[in-house]
Amino acid sequence: MFHQEENLLSKTLNTLILTHKHLTALLLLIVGVITSSNIDAQSKLSVGLKKIFVRGYNGTPKSVSFNNGNTERQRATYNISYAQVPGTIEELFPLEQTPAQNINEEVKFNNFTDMPEEYDIWDNVNINPYNVSLTDMKDTVAIDVSGYCPPSQKHVTSNWGFRKWRYHYGIDLKVHRGDTVKCAFDGIVRIIRYQRRGYGHYVVVRHDNGLETLYAHLEKPLVKSGDHIKAGDAIGKGGNTGRSTGYHLHLEFRYLGNPINPNDVVDFTTHTVKKNILVLSAETFAYKKEIDKIRYWTIKKGDTLGRIASRTGVSVSKLCKLNGIKPNTILRIGRRIRYT
Repeated sequence: MFHQEENLLSKTLNTLILTHKHLTALLLLIVGVITSSNIDAQSKLSVGLKKIFVRGYNGTPKSVSFNNGNTERQRATYNISYAQVPGTIEELFPLEQTPAQNINEEVKFNNFTDMPEEYDIWDNVNINPYNVSLTDMKDTVAIDVSGYCPPSQKHVTSNWGFRKWRYHYGIDLKVHRGDTVKCAFDGIVRIIRYQRRGYGHYVVVRHDNGLETLYAHLEKPLVKSGDHIKAGDAIGKGGNTGRSTGYHLHLEFRYLGNPINPNDVVDFTTHTVKKNILVLSAETFAYKKEIDKIRYWTIKKGDTLGRIASRTGVSVSKLCKLNGIKPNTILRIGRRIRYT
């Protein structure tokens, strides 16, 4: 009996003892099963995916995908860390969970469709954090602008293009102090800032259609960064803040940070869109090649228009014409004047 038990134990041990080669093969088999399971799980989650932004402590967002099935959840901000991001909507946002008041991480829903991957960048400081040149873009981009609402329905006071020595990247619309400035399209507020020698109080909104709009010289904003707003919602009150010589709204349309001529989008005599679909191509941004040809002279102590003219090889009259100044204009040290 003892020998029978000993033989049985020996056979069992021989079965369990694996050589290094067998152990390696077993580990590879286990890894293969796990990988296959993950791939299968990811393929199942690929149905009905939506994207959210998880912005970390350094202000850089991380893209996270999850399956929300057919459940509509209200956009909100929750207290959550990267390690807590799970794979299902129920784990991420339990029905009984309430929005956090003091957030460490921001999780925002986005309904943006077919958005460029550069929009994974969520920056609430820099107007153009994308660093993308579109002057040589090969494809065309079609954008639905049918949901446009005029931010202001008053007349144009200054148009797009060269204005004296610098380029005007938007269009100025007359407003009176305290007039309501409205959001052009549905979207989410990205930037609320103040620039004393520039835009004054300004707001940047990223829209569901892929455009971004900028509203400058406001007396005060009425929204905050992260707010989800609809076309026609109040952005702020008309003002004269920053580098401004009268009450007006400076309005810009941008795509991936690159300004678009507002006249390509809107007929400002009727304040309606010219076409429901805006088509962007390299031609849309060809103006930048002309700007790149421009040269400026930075005024230094002792400079006069005559001296600058002799140094740059252009006439005083041309310098005056290019910069909207007169021959007797006082030159301020540090200011740039255009000479080409």
